[in-house]
Amino acid sequence: MLTKTYKSRLILQWTIYAGVMIFLLWFSWQLHILIQIFINDPTKITFLIALFFIGGTIHCGIRANYLSNQLNAIADIEGKIISWESDDSLPSQFLKTITKSLEGQTLNGEQSADNALLADVFADQAHAQHEIGWFFTSLLVKLGLLGTVIGFVLMLGPLSTLKSFDIADVQGILTSMTAGMGVALNTTLVGLLGSMLLSFQYLLLDRGADEVVARTVHYMETELIPEQHKKA
Repeated sequence: MLTKTYKSRLILQWTIYAGVMIFLLWFSWQLHILIQIFINDPTKITFLIALFFIGGTIHCGIRANYLSNQLNAIADIEGKIISWESDDSLPSQFLKTITKSLEGQTLNGEQSADNALLADVFADQAHAQHEIGWFFTSLLVKLGLLGTVIGFVLMLGPLSTLKSFDIADVQGILTSMTAGMGVALNTTLVGLLGSMLLSFQYLLLDRGADEVVARTVHYMETELIPEQHKKA
């Protein structure tokens, strides 16, 4: 038996998470932590990471609203509030497809396999566009690692210009090396944090899509197919 679901739960969960995340980022900005990271990055990789992170977060919000509407639809179908025959949501479209596949057929192994195949297609539709989100998540880490490599290059580059061990020359080299190390650490930190914050959002979306599929398939097995058999 599936547990009870609440309407608009997914979009509310994402909104709460996004609100907390925005507050923490704003607080970091007020403490001049983010400002220093962006200012001290001559490679501008942190700006690129921030751009992909903001784009991914906006995409998560759009998907969370869409999946929340699909969960509302299947919840209304389960509660007999709306009829899947007159609804155009994703679960209703799947149930209509199953109904067409059952027309004029008898229950056998081949038909069960057809239903399983249709359920797999439905699951792919529910998880559509999530692949690009997970790509963005891994891309943030890779951009952070790229910044690490560039930072080490900037850090070690001044050593080739060292001609003597004069104190003034050494101090200048150390200053340049510190700047390179800052680039390496800052880009790695921003990339990892952005990836973790974004991956949690897509994990939330995947769980929502899984629930849409599970509730729809459960309704198909317990309500739709027995009803079609009675009619046959």
